[in-house]
Amino acid sequence: MARFKLSRDDSGKHTWMARGTNPETGRAVTIRGGQPGTPVGRANPQSEQTFDARHDATGMTPKKWINKLRWDNKAPLNRFVEIPDRLFRK
Repeated sequence: MARFKLSRDDSGKHTWMARGTNPETGRAVTIRGGQPGTPVGRANPQSEQTFDARHDATGMTPKKWINKLRWDNKAPLNRFVEIPDRLFRK
């Protein structure tokens, strides 16, 4: 499991960023995501189903993994997130 630290993105283009090390290459990686000003539909079950369908459709990636955790309120900012090694490209 790769460990990434979530924090608020300073660029203004995204709402969060995660920094950590790619377990396959050993290089430092920064993953950015989230669209500023977009309300999250956690309270709407139909919205949650479509979110899950969109993010699982093309295969899980580290960014999609973090987005899913953020959507489900399991990844607050300024905390660490564990990402499975299998999600990183070889």
